[in-house]
Amino acid sequence: MELAIIILLTNPTLSEAQDSQVLIDEVCRQMEDYGFCNRVFHENMKSPSIDYVGLTAIAMDQTITNATNTYEYILGLLKNTTDQSLRNVLVACENAFGIVKSSFGAALQSFNRKDYDDMFKLERVAPRAQASCETSFTAPPSPPNPLAERNREMRILITMAIASGKEILKR
Repeated sequence: MELAIIILLTNPTLSEAQDSQVLIDEVCRQMEDYGFCNRVFHENMKSPSIDYVGLTAIAMDQTITNATNTYEYILGLLKNTTDQSLRNVLVACENAFGIVKSSFGAALQSFNRKDYDDMFKLERVAPRAQASCETSFTAPPSPPNPLAERNREMRILITMAIASGKEILKR
């Protein structure tokens, strides 16, 4: 035990990394896929030390990137799809991901101004919009869902941003 304390005190990078992991765990344990959440944070950390503001920045950036990429993917699918029931669902998803993009774009502006209350309000629009895309695939005639994995990742990223942002508000 004494050796562990000495190592942590003499190696602040290790201690900071462990502190960062505690914060990451606190957010990621709220997710449906802990591994995905943990990987996103670690792949995008610029240093071993991070706080909730840094985690929120990563989650927001990844949410905007994912929403933009999925939006573009949907546009490509729409260009190449002739099945009318699939087209109808894809149009609903195009609208949904457009809302996610715009709400998180506005939330990022609030985040950059350190207006975390406004950021949180703007982010809260996204879960319902994203869910509307998912549920569109379950309504008859329910075409095959080419967005299942993208929707799953988007749902987790939105939740990561909201959960980490909520921690900023607590402080």
